[in-house]
Amino acid sequence: MKLLSLFKKNEILCIKGNEDVNICALSQKADKIVSNGLYFCVKGISGDGHNFVDIAKKNGCIALVVERFVDSNLPQILVKNVRKIMPMVCNRFYNDVLKELKLIGITGTNGKTTTTEIIYNMLLLDGKKVGLIGTNGVKFNENNIKTYMTTPDTVDLFYYFNLMCSFGIEYIVMEISAHAIYLNKIYGLKFEIGALTNISQDHLDFFKTMSSYAKSKLMFLENNYCKKVLINVDDNYGNLFSKLKIVNSITYGIEMPATNFACDIDKNLYGYKFLMNIFDNVFKIKLNLLGKFNIYNILLASSVAKLLGVSNKSIKSCIENLTAIPGRMNVFKLKNGATAVIDYAHSPDSLEKILIELKERCKGDLITVFGCGGNRDKGKREIMGMIASKYSNKVIITNDNPRFEKPLNIAKDILKGITGKYFLELDREKAIEFAYKTSTKLDIILIAGKGAEDYMEVNGQKLSYSDIATINKYIKTKNK
Repeated sequence: MKLLSLFKKNEILCIKGNEDVNICALSQKADKIVSNGLYFCVKGISGDGHNFVDIAKKNGCIALVVERFVDSNLPQILVKNVRKIMPMVCNRFYNDVLKELKLIGITGTNGKTTTTEIIYNMLLLDGKKVGLIGTNGVKFNENNIKTYMTTPDTVDLFYYFNLMCSFGIEYIVMEISAHAIYLNKIYGLKFEIGALTNISQDHLDFFKTMSSYAKSKLMFLENNYCKKVLINVDDNYGNLFSKLKIVNSITYGIEMPATNFACDIDKNLYGYKFLMNIFDNVFKIKLNLLGKFNIYNILLASSVAKLLGVSNKSIKSCIENLTAIPGRMNVFKLKNGATAVIDYAHSPDSLEKILIELKERCKGDLITVFGCGGNRDKGKREIMGMIASKYSNKVIITNDNPRFEKPLNIAKDILKGITGKYFLELDREKAIEFAYKTSTKLDIILIAGKGAEDYMEVNGQKLSYSDIATINKYIKTKNK
């Protein structure tokens, strides 16, 4: 494809060098090997792509998209904002692939992965051709592709769009992170439906304030990204957003008046029974998942499904046959009679919600094993320590993706909030072993923070590690 055919005239500020080159690939990572590639010089959080042009050239790039001209003999297209141009160029490169797809985007601090998985399964059960992009990777048909970002970078995202489209996929359900919104990864995309699960403290290392963090979510809901919007009216920020008169917005909830809601909720040892009203379609639901937050996930998923024309039969059947999403409230019975729960909870709100849920069901001691990620929101560490102490009989502080920080320094931040009985074991595998060996028949062990992750990020390396693989050593029988 000719270089200039990828751009509209009003997008180009200036051209330098030979514009008559043929582009066969796209790249926004200088170290990615391509053939006849167009390299987007993206200004990142910790680096600037303009500084890595020589590496990109070495790896096969033959032209550049820049915000300032660089010292290179490669053709350069000067634009005002590389990030905002990227989606447009990618879409043209893949022959206007967005026209072939219906996108559904779910944003929020917690619940994105579970909700998108449920929507994916509802659509699949109803016979629709659907794909999924999120924290647990890219999934469609029988394909599962591992990724390392909740919302992939723009070039990768369009690669997956095109790949799925080539397999006949018509609907794509996506997790939309606050970073992706702020960094314009989804700029120019149009979603059939966008939704907000909730907003609570997380990522303040990047956004600095809750106001700024919440604003990034609001950008997705009100800035012409979504044809229809679903908002959790029980969430503090969601309630606030619901009063802003966002075009085509619909509310869901349990406590506050909402268009779609659940009532008559009856909790048992295995889950819930409740009535659900979705656009005046009434469902009598039996849910075999723990956590009241899962009722919210079900409400949102069902609302999306109904808007997309999914039958009541498919919605109800999907809900009643749900099993836990990998890394989300996964329950294991251990050899010594204790119960272990693995969950991705890594924010104060998500940790508190799951601990409240487990505390109500625990007949013995509630033991919490957790840590906090390095080079991320330091302000939440003390808060999570306080929450763990409040609901747990014993807290075991350990490692969780320390990145470039010293694990002990992270633990010390958590310790500022600890008021009860605690143990410090920075080797996460040993921490889980200690929790198991000191637990008894009626105890529940919560292992929080990593969920289905199969690595530990240390000093720029992703070392092989899995909570699920670790707990497997102590399992008596796996839950179905």
